[in-house]
Amino acid sequence: MAQEKLIKRRLPSVEKEIANINPEIDVRVRLIGTVIDTTPNSIIIDDGTGKLEIYFGENLNIKQGQLVRVIARILPLIDSFECRGEAIQILDDFNLDLYKKARKIIKNL
Repeated sequence: MAQEKLIKRRLPSVEKEIANINPEIDVRVRLIGTVIDTTPNSIIIDDGTGKLEIYFGENLNIKQGQLVRVIARILPLIDSFECRGEAIQILDDFNLDLYKKARKIIKNL
């Protein structure tokens, strides 16, 4: 009998605001925020609801003040959580106000 080949897929990322991240429920999140500080292997972003440091395994060519979208894994700790970045996208010429208005309309449908 042929063995079934299991394909493991990543969980989809869920769009969240930093203030609404729940490490007991959230596994992968999608965040949009402005970079307010950088280190060689991490960035700190602010989305208007809070600030969050996101760790990456490599040096990033990201500058303070850039608007970014990050897909990250949430790792629960005893009294908080750690955020490990999986992907980052620079959002040059992105109209954040229009995006927020559209999200609000969709949420109210």
